[in-house]
Amino acid sequence: MKKFIIHILIVGVVLVTIASVLDYSYDYIFLNTSSRDKVQLALKQKHDYVDYLFLGSSRVENHVDCDLIQSLTGKSCVNYGISGGSYEDSLVLLHLLKQKGLTYGHLFIQLDNSIEDGGMTKNFKASLIPFIAPYELKIEGINISLSWSQKNIPFYRYAQYDYLYGIRSCAAQILKNQDEIKQFGYKPQYGIGSHFSGLIKKTPIKNKYIEFIKKEAIRDNAQIHFFTSPYCPSMKNTGTYNRFKSYYPGYINYASYYSNPTYFANCSHMNNNGAQVFTKQIVKDFNL
Repeated sequence: MKKFIIHILIVGVVLVTIASVLDYSYDYIFLNTSSRDKVQLALKQKHDYVDYLFLGSSRVENHVDCDLIQSLTGKSCVNYGISGGSYEDSLVLLHLLKQKGLTYGHLFIQLDNSIEDGGMTKNFKASLIPFIAPYELKIEGINISLSWSQKNIPFYRYAQYDYLYGIRSCAAQILKNQDEIKQFGYKPQYGIGSHFSGLIKKTPIKNKYIEFIKKEAIRDNAQIHFFTSPYCPSMKNTGTYNRFKSYYPGYINYASYYSNPTYFANCSHMNNNGAQVFTKQIVKDFNL
């Protein structure tokens, strides 16, 4: 029995040691290598003033070419749209950017049926895991702290999000630098979708995280603008978004603006050609 207990203790010590080494190694890799996503980009560098800041989901990330905006206007622009992102994700990201020194003149928020969703997405929360403790990320009214287990059990926080922080992710973090690709945040889609269909359901016109974003922009003496990105021509009931006009001054509904199906990679996302046309339209309509 004594030998068994000693064996168990030795195995336990070895496992804890391995977990601690892995925890330290993952921390070092994710905190000290080049940025591979927009959360890392937001947290790993100091930021300056930017004229135009775009926040939202893939319907911002894939639709707004800030490089083109800068070339057309001579003013600075960054696209911090994140695929699959929620409005709480955008609020947290805005705070993180500000903590790293970002100031901005105009903030653009894309509105669509995700306005009925609440809470931070799992992927976004996971992307914060390496940074929460060392950066002491604290945002009033939003819980982004580590749990007791994540704080005190070595490597638990990484094992919990293995789909994002596995061995492949570590290798990619070391070997694949995407800073140049994400410099202005635009991620183009390519190709033309062959099957277009969809129906926009009636949605609420308010979301508490959008309200927080609005208040933040007011505190920052910035102008805030609202729009809905285009859908493919066969998307039905896009007119329901016109309800946003009664609550968001200056809102523009582009949902059914384009009738050319060759502008779309799928029904909810434009391809690169469509995004170039749409970006120019934003420059014109918002007088950038």
